[in-house]
Formats: sequence, structure tokens, C-alpha cells
Amino acid sequence: MITTSEPDSRDGRRVRGDRARAQILTHSTAIASVEGLDGLTIGRLAAEANVGKGNIQVLFGDKESLQLATLRSAVDLYRVAVIDPALTQPSPLLQLQALVEGWFEFVEKRTLPGGCFINAASNEYRARPGRIRDQVKEHRSEARSRFRGLIVKAKKLGELRPNVDETCLAFELLAYQSAANVAALMGDEEEFLLARQASQQRLAAVRAN
Repeated sequence: MITTSEPDSRDGRRVRGDRARAQILTHSTAIASVEGLDGLTIGRLAAEANVGKGNIQVLFGDKESLQLATLRSAVDLYRVAVIDPALTQPSPLLQLQALVEGWFEFVEKRTLPGGCFINAASNEYRARPGRIRDQVKEHRSEARSRFRGLIVKAKKLGELRPNVDETCLAFELLAYQSAANVAALMGDEEEFLLARQASQQRLAAVRAN
């Protein structure tokens, strides 16, 4: 006996739900990058994404859950645009250089209209304890660890000087990014370029001869 199988309706609903969720997060990430996570309202999001408020509540629950999902969406976007390509480079030093330059390109091109999402969220939630602040701290820690790990590997391979302090160098590179993000948003091209050049010069200065 020949039998035919029809697609499970639950799978179809799941696909539609995932598609709707992705569409909403695209809009919420763009809004929050400019207005901040606290400025993200379900009403405005529903209007911009052209979906009902009830649909957003069904997909995300409360506002904080939407904010956390938006934060993860922004981090994922940055990972795909900058981190993953940088880590395909053939050596730790080249990966580090690609991460640094990739960040500046990401902000300069306004991949997100508000620049670096984590820098903005750090300022917004620096004194506001809770789940969002905890997640922001975790992402900041990951960025520092990523830099430190590559610096350590580059030292072991003789690409960087053995006396380089990986913690200090990672801090400096991230500090340049923080200053550059403000400069970019304020339209201060000279200061943005200065931070970019300072990052490049700092890495050049610690390269092994």
C-alpha cells in the first residue's frame, strides 16, 4: 500500500513563527541601537514591523524578554559580520587585526544605525542591575577574553613581543573602540579616524621584529 505524508502543520507554524520572529528582531535591533533597549516599545515595534502587538507578545512575552532577544540579535549580527570572518584568518595576529579593523568598518558603515550595540547598552545599563545588565557584562567579558586569547597565542607563535601585557593591550583596544563609537555617532570623523589609527599603531608597535 502506498501512503503519502503531509507536512506536519506544527512544523509549518514553527517556520512561520521563526520567520516572524526574525523579521521583528531586525526592526527591534535597529530601533534599540538608536533609542536604547529601554526605548524599545511594543507599540512602535508593531508599527514598524507591520505586525500586531499581540503577535509580538505571543512570540516574546514581556518587554524584558523582547529586550534580551534584541540584545542577542545584535550580538549575532556582529558575530556574523565581523567575528566569524576575522577568525578565519590564518594566524592569531591576523585574526586580531581583522577583529580590530572589522569593528571600525562595522561602525563606519552603520551596519546598525546606532553603531556598536554593546557600547551603547553598556552606557545605558551601567548602573541598572538586572538580567539585561548581566548579559551586557557577559558580552563585554567575551570581547576582552577574545582579544586576550589571540594576543597570548600571537605571543607564543612569536608574532608579538613576549613582554606584551595581554590584559593591558586588550583594554587599550577596547577603549579605542569606546571612544570611536561616540565620535562616530557625534559625527566627529577626525576623532574616529584618530582612534582607528591609534589601534593600528598600537598593534604595529608590539609586533615582534
